[in-house]
Amino acid sequence: MTDNGITGNFHKDAETPTGTCAVIVVDKERTLCANLAAACKYPSEHLKANMSTLDNAKIIYSTSFFITSNVGALHEIAKYASDHDICFGYNLSAVFLLQFELNNVLAAMEHADYLFANEDEAAAFGTSQKMEGASLQDIAKVMAKWKKSNTKRPRVAIVTNGAKPVIVAINTPGSDEVELTEYPVAALEPS
Repeated sequence: MTDNGITGNFHKDAETPTGTCAVIVVDKERTLCANLAAACKYPSEHLKANMSTLDNAKIIYSTSFFITSNVGALHEIAKYASDHDICFGYNLSAVFLLQFELNNVLAAMEHADYLFANEDEAAAFGTSQKMEGASLQDIAKVMAKWKKSNTKRPRVAIVTNGAKPVIVAINTPGSDEVELTEYPVAALEPS
């Protein structure tokens, strides 16, 4: 990370091991069984002791998965990014978080300058907004126009869809207009 100009500031829990994940892949399908372990034990004290490192950040990125680690820390960092005009990237991460932690996901989403989702997460967001059956393009537009705390930058909602084109929706806060572009995904040869 250091060789690539990325500063890592990790908390290590002396009593809990790093998480593990078993993966089974059959043809194109996969399943995961995760033991989150230390990932569920991020202490607010570590964040407070290291907040000054965020002052030099050009971008802060988090995932909704952090809700299971320390939802208060996620919201504090997201708000910090908005309040200090630091670009904030946020990934919806998983359907179950939209199903069971929707309010926490949406609260962090308000601070996002860049919002990432795959097709399943975008559809789950659509369902949460009573948009069952809506196209991913229409859902991306709603995501782009979602309430935004820092209005100095547009929100860019990026929805991936496997080998189908990536959907990018851009909204300038205060405008009803959404610029929608789709980017084709280059096919990979099977190995």
